[in-house]
Amino acid sequence: MTATQQLRAKAGEQTAPPAQFKKQTTAALLVMILVPALCIAGNQASLLRIVFPALSLVVSGFLLWRSKPLYVGLVCWLWFVTPFLDRMADYQGGWTLENPVELAPYFAAAIAGLTLLTRLRELGSRKALPFICALTAILYGLILGFVYLPIFNVLRAALNWFVPVVFGLFIYKNKELYPQFRRAIERAFLFGVLVTGIYGIYQFFNLPAWDRMWMLNVQMNSFGAVEAMKIRVFSTMNAPAIFAAVMACGLLLLSNLKGRLRLLSAACGFLALILTLSRASWISLAVGCVYLMFRMGMRERLRLASAAFVCALFLVGLAQLPPIKEMVWQRVDTFSDPNQDVSFSARVQGHEKAFREIAQQPFGEGLGSTDTLHNTEGDDDIIGPHDSTLLEILYSLGWMGSMIYAVGLVLLAMRLMNTVRGDPFVTSSKAILAGLFAQCLLNSILLGILGFMVWTFASMSLARVELAEEAARAQELEGYQTNDRVAA
Repeated sequence: MTATQQLRAKAGEQTAPPAQFKKQTTAALLVMILVPALCIAGNQASLLRIVFPALSLVVSGFLLWRSKPLYVGLVCWLWFVTPFLDRMADYQGGWTLENPVELAPYFAAAIAGLTLLTRLRELGSRKALPFICALTAILYGLILGFVYLPIFNVLRAALNWFVPVVFGLFIYKNKELYPQFRRAIERAFLFGVLVTGIYGIYQFFNLPAWDRMWMLNVQMNSFGAVEAMKIRVFSTMNAPAIFAAVMACGLLLLSNLKGRLRLLSAACGFLALILTLSRASWISLAVGCVYLMFRMGMRERLRLASAAFVCALFLVGLAQLPPIKEMVWQRVDTFSDPNQDVSFSARVQGHEKAFREIAQQPFGEGLGSTDTLHNTEGDDDIIGPHDSTLLEILYSLGWMGSMIYAVGLVLLAMRLMNTVRGDPFVTSSKAILAGLFAQCLLNSILLGILGFMVWTFASMSLARVELAEEAARAQELEGYQTNDRVAA
């Protein structure tokens, strides 16, 4: 086998799995879908509080063993739909503040760390340094949290911080499966944006009872009025800002896909994104599109510009509908005079106050401090505990831990500056990262589902960069061997 053939095999161009494996994985996925559906249809969704996290753990573990790409796709879907199942469990079983259903995507993504235990030596390599820096900083915050804060809050925060990095490290360490991972993520977002976008549109015009109940219990003024055509859409997720950020990521990824279905998916996702009224994610999408315009070829630029023009026309037409016109244009007007915007003023004042507090606590307060010491009531207009990446990381990790984490991010960014030609997925991934970091002062993007987005797309890009470097070295070595044979 030549070096090129070896590289192709390593990159994942493998034969299809046996038919038995396909039947087993298909059965596992069907069980994952049918069990929640039957519980909801039978008015027994409260059972999901126990069944769904356990089922997610078992099925994810099975897929991790049998098919890592299917496992990656399942984890993406769990992030998309678990909050919806959480609300259904509360609707049919009674409201609870802490619902175990929410643990499902964390359990599913965390078990990827088990596969890393057999490769601990590789974690000491220089290439894995971005992940090691992030994990070291988080471990520092975890120790601080155990010393000063309630253990439950610390453990909950630890899941939010650790799981995205561990899952990203899993993807990076299995970079030979990059082509399969890429297809799994693309399919998950193609259908995920379509499904969550359609549900978000339905939610705006006809607010379901389970969503209404959940909004009344959490009492967050950031959701808008608790009635149809006056809410800020959050679809299957737990907050408009979170859903909007995911939609922005999905739209940037869809920009480089092919097929007619992506057009329908993008249209539904874009409309749902507008109905979230999340200015941070509007900015995120705009920054990502600007990045794409500079990185794409001329034909792709024209296609993206045409799509942007159609979206603009669509938005203008949409804004003529009375229930949407007032909400959307009132939100757009805040860009022209941010000083009159309550949210903008609250963020400025919140950052000023936080920096004074952090100056007195240079070592940090530990993981969980944002919810324990800096939480806000749902109807407060002041900055919340997860409204800024900068404040979240400084409160949780202190100056020292934040610097270590930042070093990891800088090293990762430096590695991702290497250009990979002919791979639109990497281009979209970098656009997604640029868009997410554009809202780092407006949202907390390093933990939970947004942290999952950051570390997953960064790890996929890093994996592709290293595969390209290995291919170049293999071709160079093959050239040297050919020259040696000719000379001989």
